[in-house]
This record gives sequence, structure tokens and C-alpha cells, in this order.
Amino acid sequence: MESQQLPEKNEYLLGFESTQQQRAQRESLLPVDPSRATQAYGVVLVDAAADISTSMAASPRLRLLPLAVRWPGRTLLEKGQRSRLRHLGREMLRGALIEPPAVDSLEYRLYPPLALNADWLIHIGTRRELVDTAIPLRHMLDAHAPDIVEMRRQRGLDDKLPLALVDSGSLLSGTALLARMVLRMLEAGIEPAESARRAQGLAADLRLWLIPQHPSDTHEGLLRLRQPALVPWEQACARPLRNLWRRYPVLQADAQGLSCEQHLKSWRAAVNACLEQVGQLLRDHAGPGAWLQLSFDGSLRELQTWPEFDALRLQAAQSRAHLHVTHMSAAGRIWASAGSLSVALYLPPTSM
Repeated sequence: MESQQLPEKNEYLLGFESTQQQRAQRESLLPVDPSRATQAYGVVLVDAAADISTSMAASPRLRLLPLAVRWPGRTLLEKGQRSRLRHLGREMLRGALIEPPAVDSLEYRLYPPLALNADWLIHIGTRRELVDTAIPLRHMLDAHAPDIVEMRRQRGLDDKLPLALVDSGSLLSGTALLARMVLRMLEAGIEPAESARRAQGLAADLRLWLIPQHPSDTHEGLLRLRQPALVPWEQACARPLRNLWRRYPVLQADAQGLSCEQHLKSWRAAVNACLEQVGQLLRDHAGPGAWLQLSFDGSLRELQTWPEFDALRLQAAQSRAHLHVTHMSAAGRIWASAGSLSVALYLPPTSM
């Protein structure tokens, strides 16, 4: 009887949660640092489906854009903090659809403090076929453009608040890894305009692997989006008869689009094949400069005991690659399915 009542209870809680506005979520207005007169202060914006780490979330140079998660008759604003999505089971996740946030939900959290605390905004977007938060963000900034100019003038800041839109062409750990590299550039003193320019170049060399724990759930979620660019992943997760005994795909995404080259008999076999491929790419790459992130919807402590992960960790150390391990975002579970693994790799182009 309890199991039958639980979905109704969850639905009630989600409906209640979506109507609440917590004042503490508003950004505080910070004193103007005199150094901003010569060094513009850049801030990175990512959406709540990016697999960012705790340290990234705490960075003063990063902001998380909320997402609208919809079920028939109800909506939850996913903010990435203490998310209820993380505690929902497969059935609830399968019926959800991620959409861009409404402009007013961005206004509540980002305006006006962000317009005064930043001098440059760099939006690192999830693959647009999945969700495009750049549209409401631009609408919000355009709607308040005269007010932003006036407020910035009153504080002795430059009138303009440039917005650079960087299409990561990726999702989950891929979006987070690109944002991590841009944060590192800003913290190193690279100008925001140059950081944004470099970011688009980095995105061209970014590769992502996704191993869904429940491919049928991923298939249903992708079908609801009705995007032609997602068809290769839809077909890979559809479980045709020829893949009946090899039903776990290793999904891939890069600058050329989405693809799937392997189906394995078990999920762990698919994970092993993916990590072996990533390790081989690290071995084949000459020189340092590689970045690697794994995000898992499960116990990170357990993940780090797997032999296949240990082998990849050793290879990353030998290759002097930056290795990061994070939890999968709560919103990302809707696209990937519960219990899934995402792997992102950046390899700098080799000079001839």
C-alpha cells in the first residue's frame, strides 16, 4: 500500500515546492572592487543540468540557471540545490520534460545583483536540441537594458554588460568540463572576451560518452523532444531485435554530432568499453593538457573502487591529465536515466 501512495505524495511535494520562493536564493549586492576598472570581472553561466562539482558551485565566478521540469499538470523549478529530483524513482523521471526557464524565474535570481556584480557574462550552454537557456537569458537582459545601464553608471561601472554565448555541443559532464576550463582561465587573469573566444574553440575538441543505465528511459525522453539531431541516440536506445542481447549502448557526442558505435550485453561491460576507449585516447595523445570528467548517478566511493576506473585513473596520472569525478546533476538524470554514467574528455589538438 505504501508503494502505491508514494507517487501521489511525491507529486504533492513537487507541486508545493514549485510555488515556494526562498529569499536566501537571491544574490547579494557586493561592493565594487576597484580592480574592475582595469580588469573586467567575468562570470560563467551554466544550466542546472550541467554536472558541476561542489567546488564549482561555490565559485563566485559561476551561476546556475534554473530549469523548468514539467509533468502533466505540474511544474518544478530545478535549481540544482537540494533537488527533489535526486530522490525520485524511474517512473517519475520517465514522465518528466526539461524546458528552458521562464524569464521571470531568471529575473528573481539574477536581476539586478548579477548586472552589478559582473562585467562580462559567459553562457556555456547545454546542447541546444536538449534545452536552450540562452533565449530567456537574452530576453531578460534585453528587457532590463536601460535599467542595467543606469544602475551600472551609478556605481561607476562600464555601461555595457556583454553576454557571450558558447554552445558546448555537449551535455552533463561535457558542459561542466567546458565551464571548469573557462573558470580556470578567468581565475588565471585571462580577459573574459578572450576566455569566451577560446571556449568555443575548446568545445570543438570536446568529446562525451553516455552509458544509460536504462536505455528505454533515455529513448522515451529523447522521443519527446522530437529533434532530428537526436535521432542517432534515439535509435541506439530503441532496442531493435538485432540488439536484443546487446542492449546497452555507448552513446557518443562531439563536434560532428551524436553517434553510437557499440552495444554491450551488460551495463558494466558498456562502462568498461567506454573507459578503455578513453584510456586509449589518453595513451595515444602526446603531451599534457588533457581534461577528463566522470559524472555518476550513484556512489562516487563505489565508482572509485571499480577496476576499470582505477586503470583510467592511473592512465590519467601518467598522461598528466586533469581528472575530476562528480555526481550527475539531478536534472541530467531525466535525459540519461537513473544510475547512468557520463564521461567527458578534452584533448588539445596536437601540433604537426
